[in-house]
Amino acid sequence: MVPAIKLMTEADFDKFEAEESQRFPGALYGSPRQIKESWLDALEIALAAKDEEAIQCCIEERPYLAQYVTPSTGHHGIWLFPKQQIAMHQPNGLPGKIPDFLAVARNSDGYTWWIIELKRADVQFANLRADAFSPAANKALVQCTSYLNQFDRYVDAVRSMTGIKEIIRPKSVLLLIGDSRNEMPNQTAMRRNVNESLSERLHVISYDRIKRHLQSDLRHWRGYRASQPSRD
Repeated sequence: MVPAIKLMTEADFDKFEAEESQRFPGALYGSPRQIKESWLDALEIALAAKDEEAIQCCIEERPYLAQYVTPSTGHHGIWLFPKQQIAMHQPNGLPGKIPDFLAVARNSDGYTWWIIELKRADVQFANLRADAFSPAANKALVQCTSYLNQFDRYVDAVRSMTGIKEIIRPKSVLLLIGDSRNEMPNQTAMRRNVNESLSERLHVISYDRIKRHLQSDLRHWRGYRASQPSRD
């Protein structure tokens, strides 16, 4: 006899997500069931603000947006730890290392950790001539390298400072900067070349990727809801 297949109800999903939200204590949890039409306008406003803090707040309030930039993780949910200090203040007076987000996402192999660093959406990775990095990109590359070096050398110290006992060395840094729709062809080529050569340590991603994937998911959810029988 073939066993009956039990379909999950909305209550089942609610219970599952409540449990998932506590999987990494202290993290902001994002899932596809949280997506709302209002997210698109909120994202547009944050990107147009020319302010990294506006983007940071937008993602903190809608953690699932970060799922759209994590490679090979599907739609299984994401956990974000914003502004965690991973290194103490340095002897020369420079501040400690504080990535914008430490992120962990689920995939078929388990869980993968990432560092997410945010730069402005109106500044591109390459300069206009595409013969060098932009000033914002130069600063970001120094930061991203220092973050991974900290994990490579002192991962136990990072666990102690952040209180995140589950964390391991992130797979790479995801640097969000610029908008590929406004890049010149040579700027796009330079960004892609960097991604190919540094793929084990760095992925440079433009913000329009988030917008494209969010629009796609919103279309999916509209179609799904339209296909459901009316409850009237």
